[in-house]
Amino acid sequence: MESRDYKKIFLYLPAILFLLLLVIAAWEFLQKTAGRVAGDFLYPYLRAARSGFDSLSDQTLLVFSRRELASQLENMRAEYLRLSAQAAAASDLLHENERLRQIMKLKPPADWKYIHAEVILRDPRFWRDQLTVDKGTLHGIRQGAAALAVSESGHPVLAGVVAKAYNRTSVIMTVFNHELRMSAALPSSSTAGILHVGSMKEFGDLLSIGFLPLQKQYTIGEMLQTSGFEQDIPPGIKIGNLADIQPLDSRFSSELYLSGLFLPALRLNEVRYLVIAVRQEPQLQELME
Repeated sequence: MESRDYKKIFLYLPAILFLLLLVIAAWEFLQKTAGRVAGDFLYPYLRAARSGFDSLSDQTLLVFSRRELASQLENMRAEYLRLSAQAAAASDLLHENERLRQIMKLKPPADWKYIHAEVILRDPRFWRDQLTVDKGTLHGIRQGAAALAVSESGHPVLAGVVAKAYNRTSVIMTVFNHELRMSAALPSSSTAGILHVGSMKEFGDLLSIGFLPLQKQYTIGEMLQTSGFEQDIPPGIKIGNLADIQPLDSRFSSELYLSGLFLPALRLNEVRYLVIAVRQEPQLQELME
């Protein structure tokens, strides 16, 4: 009996599979056909509803006068400007926060300390020449100390020198100030020069450097950095990059030095925070140790 049952199962199995495939094919056909028929049937009703909505919107606009529409447009424009200003302010805050983080990460050289300061005053008459920070002699700042900013890559760059130090504020003479006279080393050329002197005329953001020896070979783009000759300015701080050098034939010239132009590394309009480098006194350093 069992062998006969198995034979019946094997005989009916192809028929059952064929029936299942037929049902599946019929279901897919009916589903596509029903969807097409329903869409075609309902299209006039859906189109009528959409047309009625568009017509109602157009009639609603016609209800308003030209003055009311202009007023609404002006309000939308004002709202757009307000949101744009908020987005720009948020972007500026994020940028300032990143610069502040970079400033806080700067580590002073040996025998030096950094005093963090915020720019609190920019005189429009001397926008490029000087700025005022919120730290002074009570915080350990003294005249002649170097003021440093931070570059996009997070490295310190020379912003200027403390020209005047009061109790709670200090005035910084920036590298753009023509009265700033300090030495600048060119490590690639193994030489040094003096800022804001020489025969080449400054223009735009390009500043002059003079007293460059004739016998040296200079490369456009090479770095200028603090030389350490000034007692209150740490050495090795980037000032900028050489942008041009005076064309001079030493065989027919009586000049003893060359002049050049350099592009400062400082982005003056982006400066909000600075650090003031102050040399630690030997006695103070011993006590701290």
